[in-house]
Amino acid sequence: MKPNKHLLFIFVAVLALLLPTGAKAQLRYGLNLGGSFADATIDRSPGYDLVNRSGFRGGLSLEYQLPTCGLAFDASVLYNRFNTRLRNTSQDKIDFGRDYLEVPIHIKYKFWLPATSNLVAPMVLTGPSLLWHLSSNDSPLKVRRFQPGWNVGVGLDIANILQISGGYRFGLTDIAKEFGPAPQTRIKSSGFFLSALLLFDF
Repeated sequence: MKPNKHLLFIFVAVLALLLPTGAKAQLRYGLNLGGSFADATIDRSPGYDLVNRSGFRGGLSLEYQLPTCGLAFDASVLYNRFNTRLRNTSQDKIDFGRDYLEVPIHIKYKFWLPATSNLVAPMVLTGPSLLWHLSSNDSPLKVRRFQPGWNVGVGLDIANILQISGGYRFGLTDIAKEFGPAPQTRIKSSGFFLSALLLFDF
């Protein structure tokens, strides 16, 4: 199995173990679309900086909602256009690849509001965000294929059908693998994200 299939299998297995006997828990799938806003940082690279721009992300999600509280889990497989480029003092821009496969896995808590007949719930979320670099590494700056991070965010669940959320992804490791002009270069692939998740029952 590929790494993303391993993660999805583990996630589904954990959900099965958490499912209480006879309880009406919810396992749903959905379409996840949104924006990706690069906030990557660079260090130890004199004469170079990063130009961060907005991109987009989208794919499929799976959510499991516990039946007796606001606790929920989700996992997604997303295409992420992470839009950042390297720039030198002469303003030349180096594109080192902006295409990624992202697998975020979140734990969420929803605060259902009785005043709205439990149709609206603010929520908080956190969990790992795993990136695989899909672009070729033929530019002067070569980056690592696997780039782990950690997400934190807030959102709103509307009628248990539509979830709007936003947050920040903290890049956890140095993604720069090789860069001849500045061998000590360090880059972290952090950024903001916005998501609209439309959920359906199986």
